Amino acid sequence: MPALRNHHYVPQFYFRRFSADAKSICLLTRATGKTVARASIKGQASKIGYYGDEEVEKALGEIEGACCAALHRLDQVENPLLLSEDEIDLFLVHLTLQRTRTEAARQNSKAFQDKMARLVLEVQLNNSTEISDADRALLLESLPDVEANPIHSQRMEMGIAVEQSPALRDLTPVVLVNKTNRPFIFGDAPVVFYNAYYRDVQLRGVLGLDTPGLMVFFPLSATKCLALLDTGCYRVREGRDNQLAVRDLGDVLALNKLQIHAASSCVYFSDTKFAAYVTEAWRQEQGRLTKHEGMVVEAPGRNASTGADMGDIVHGYQPQLTYLLKLSFLKHKVLGDEVSAPMSRRRRNQ
Repeated sequence: MPALRNHHYVPQFYFRRFSADAKSICLLTRATGKTVARASIKGQASKIGYYGDEEVEKALGEIEGACCAALHRLDQVENPLLLSEDEIDLFLVHLTLQRTRTEAARQNSKAFQDKMARLVLEVQLNNSTEISDADRALLLESLPDVEANPIHSQRMEMGIAVEQSPALRDLTPVVLVNKTNRPFIFGDAPVVFYNAYYRDVQLRGVLGLDTPGLMVFFPLSATKCLALLDTGCYRVREGRDNQLAVRDLGDVLALNKLQIHAASSCVYFSDTKFAAYVTEAWRQEQGRLTKHEGMVVEAPGRNASTGADMGDIVHGYQPQLTYLLKLSFLKHKVLGDEVSAPMSRRRRNQ
């Protein structure tokens, strides 16, 4: 059996969009704040055998090729709405796939996937007629030690993300054009979901693809960042051709801090002359950086149509980043747990 190769969970072509020589990139390590001036792109956001086999890596490479073309097309058009239907679809696939393929995504889904694996095994043990009661009791005692296969779980989540990517079509694309003297940076989980509208909701997830108030941020280069916004919840300062000039250093810093919080290991930047800037941004957030851990809640469920009791339901979700995002070009309400459960944007817009 051939040895597994180094698998990238952020494609190398994306790094090259920020690189001066297409070979190296500047980085800051999230855990320590240590910076490296010229790190090889080949070794970033990758692990040996990360996807389990070469066929998955090969398939992802084919998807990346098509998505890379759509990304280049976005560079060429004045208005992101001028992309063709196929290009939009490819770009949304890229966003959702990129978000679910990272190490941060794997960490966020672990608690829920482990819980589901334990529940399935518990049902199988309780229904089995081939083991003794003593063996069953012994095996049930070991359930807390059971863990799902992270590679298989992530593959499943990546597939679901690709299928559900059209749910983002109703969000309004805005290209944020950085007019300051500080760059946009990116992390090893560069597609960041956030919900400023439901910022104070703590008891349930608000980052679903169809959730009202969803925001998607994706740096395109040191001078551009794509934002997908729910304009049913946010009022955006007027721009031209769905492009918005960002002249406030505070806005650039806020988006960069969001990348620091979303990253699992490293954040990256274009030029070593910005090392002090990125280090200071990290230092300001160091005490608030947390591990990526998804939430699992078991609570009584009720059929929304009939009102019938459904018993306990296991609800797994990714909590919001521990960063209070404020952008000068956006105005919106902030809602919390006092409001009813968020409905879908699709139902809201019907």
